[in-house]
Amino acid sequence: MRFRTVANAETLKKNREFSRVYRRGSYHSGRAIALHAYRRRGATAQNPSRIGFTVGRQAIRGAVRRNRAKRLLRESFRLSHVELKTGFDLIVTARWNYEKEPALTVLIEETEQLLLKSGAGSTRSTAR
Repeated sequence: MRFRTVANAETLKKNREFSRVYRRGSYHSGRAIALHAYRRRGATAQNPSRIGFTVGRQAIRGAVRRNRAKRLLRESFRLSHVELKTGFDLIVTARWNYEKEPALTVLIEETEQLLLKSGAGSTRSTAR
């Protein structure tokens, strides 16, 4: 079984990219994760989807803990069984406190649900 990775070119990097997704995109939330999704238009609509991961300083104090939360978010995205559609900018945000960190399986399920709910993902076929 081959897993996907988040390549460096497929990540949101600049503040204006994040701001555009927050301002113009749709918002979907679960118990542990929030997802902002923005469907690009024009010439960039056919480019691969890009994703960014954020963790708020007020929710999780300390850089080491925030980095662990981001690693969990990236891993849940990597292990999800949802195929990403092209032309989306996505931001995945952690919504839990450090003391109540959810299990990875819970994060994977919630990531899949939110990607499908936002329209940015479709179910991945398991047949080869």
